Amino acid sequence: MREMELHSQDNLSLASTETPPPLYLPPHHPSHHHYGMQRIVDPLARGRAFRMVEEVDGFSVPQTPITPGTASLCSFSSSRSALNRLPRRRKRESVAVMSLKAAAALMKGRTLGDSTAGRCRRRSFMPPSFFEDDTVDFPDDLDTSFFTRDGLQDELSSYADEVFETPSEAALKQLDESELTGSALDKNELERSHLMLPLERGWRKAKDGSLVQPKVRLKQEVVSVNQQRGQKIVVPVKKLFAKEKRPYGLGMVGRLTNRTYRKRIDSYVKRQIEDMDDHRPFFTYWITFVHLVITILAVAIYGIAPVGFSQHETVDSVLRNKGVYENVKFVQQQNFWVGPSSEALIHLGAKFSPCMRQDQEIHKLIQEKRARERESGCCVRNDRSGCLQTLQEECSSTLAVWVKWPQHHSAPHLNGTLRQYGSVCHQDPRICLEPASVSPHEWPDDITKWPVCTRYNSGNHTNLPHIDCTITGRPCCIGTKGRCEITSREYCDFMRGYFHEEATLCSQVACMDDVCGLLPFLNPEIPDQFSRLWLSLFLHAGILHCLVSVLFQMTVLRDIEKLAGWLRVSIIYMLSGVTGNLASSIFLPYRAEVGPAGSQFGILACLFVELFQSWQILERPWRAFAKLLAISVFFFSFGLLPWIDNFAHICGFVSGFFLSFAFLPYISFGRSDMYRKRVQICIFLLVFLGLLSALAVLFYVYPVKCEWCEYLTCIPITDKFCEKYDLNAHLL
Repeated sequence: MREMELHSQDNLSLASTETPPPLYLPPHHPSHHHYGMQRIVDPLARGRAFRMVEEVDGFSVPQTPITPGTASLCSFSSSRSALNRLPRRRKRESVAVMSLKAAAALMKGRTLGDSTAGRCRRRSFMPPSFFEDDTVDFPDDLDTSFFTRDGLQDELSSYADEVFETPSEAALKQLDESELTGSALDKNELERSHLMLPLERGWRKAKDGSLVQPKVRLKQEVVSVNQQRGQKIVVPVKKLFAKEKRPYGLGMVGRLTNRTYRKRIDSYVKRQIEDMDDHRPFFTYWITFVHLVITILAVAIYGIAPVGFSQHETVDSVLRNKGVYENVKFVQQQNFWVGPSSEALIHLGAKFSPCMRQDQEIHKLIQEKRARERESGCCVRNDRSGCLQTLQEECSSTLAVWVKWPQHHSAPHLNGTLRQYGSVCHQDPRICLEPASVSPHEWPDDITKWPVCTRYNSGNHTNLPHIDCTITGRPCCIGTKGRCEITSREYCDFMRGYFHEEATLCSQVACMDDVCGLLPFLNPEIPDQFSRLWLSLFLHAGILHCLVSVLFQMTVLRDIEKLAGWLRVSIIYMLSGVTGNLASSIFLPYRAEVGPAGSQFGILACLFVELFQSWQILERPWRAFAKLLAISVFFFSFGLLPWIDNFAHICGFVSGFFLSFAFLPYISFGRSDMYRKRVQICIFLLVFLGLLSALAVLFYVYPVKCEWCEYLTCIPITDKFCEKYDLNAHLL
């Protein structure tokens, strides 16, 4: 065939009236089984097979073949040529139209190259003529399906065309099947293993007889063998924002662990998987955006604490109560998450039990402090350098005078008797105008119940030593446990406390209100900020902590939300986080905890529930369970580090497990299985409500104290590796 002399090829024109006879292939040619007829080959093709015109949207439409070097095999009057009318020109698109199409493609989550991939695959080799590039090929009215290309390349190729030659039909067909199924398996093997749904074999009929397009096909995910340079980074990013439907029982974790379906799946189950809705992860995007914004603002406003795993000590000389400089030490727990200190996190809304309820131990210590303050008096120095509210043993008997009622001659009367408690530096019921101590609203004898005086008598000298002196110390709230000291402003600022310029006694200030921040307590004696149970879910201990949460949410949470929807996922996320924080508040009450740790482990429990619900359709489910269990144990091991709460992890996982059975979509394997799962939803909802109620009772009604619980959340590798949660260690 290659020795054929084609004299008319060199001087071919459109005016030619003779057309070389077509070449018929022998009957035993392997391509005959496709269409059941002989294949026609154009001898003017210079050894190349006929090329079909561009395909639209991937569907092959029989077209009249275009041969290089000529307009058609037949004359313009031939009905088979489909060129008996002038070609219609395609209007070129303007820049504005192309910009709108590009914007629409980006909004849909794909590029313009995806929609035109089918067109770019097959090219026409027609030389420039009056048709040029913008001609439109019209489909022939007659059946031209016998024009094919299979098997002709090897026989008819006479010129090497390694650059512009399009791939063979077999290669294109294999490429199409690999893109549709995502698997290295061929189509026949997939058909035998029943891994593709009816969309691969045709259209599914509805009950009324109409054709219904299935929603999705089950896919076998596999990594491409021959990836171009850079595709290892581009492909995962494209898959992260792809709009493809999430297959039930597989998902992202299923792809990572090579999870597959069974070879045979019942058609009833397949139909349920097809009919599942596809969702956009709106909640994931919203919660991630909120986490990033709040973390940036917290770091910008409160700064970054010392980074590390131990305690940071600062020593300096500070002016204290005695009027001399003393070396004092400030101890602060380091934060390896690169973020604010624990005091700042509590002020922002971290989970902290003393701010959510009246802690009995802190309340007891405050009462002991008030009992000592009731016996205090004003220590006035002899050199008139100042005065300070102290106990008698703290006041020097040689350098100062301790003014104590009723022993001192300045003691006032109350109801005809001398007052038994006092005096108080710079406060006396006889000189205070607002609030005035007049009948029937006289100040009580107990100085711990005196109000803060806002306006004094304007007299310069009262002849009262505790009033005419210069006060050198006022109440300062130090630490996170409500500790109050009457000290100087310099010392209070060094210890990063809250200095009260307006008060004279510690009983006049509410240190826990200062420590907790947010909204003031309704009753200053009883903390009531229970909203910290869910407010702490939006906070993070630092930049690294926030990045870990964003990574988890953009992978696992986003994958689950595409299956269940934003409403179901948001319920599981929030309730799991609240339950985990509530359990952490019970067993670790004096630790400031932030972050959605309980919520994230509740989402992790969703993966187990999905695995159990799809157990019967998965290939080797025990193997998938072992892999998922190993991943979970790895995550739980991080809870043994400081600043990470394992109690929130455990209770968040348990509550998320119960909620997932109630809210996640499921597939049934029969009528009895469907009724069983409906009853299962009610049971697990009741179990979760019982768990939440029991934790609330343990937190508010019957508080418990666990001495060994801190070892479940942090292993003390060194003496200062784990933060000490003992209350007395901070207050004494």
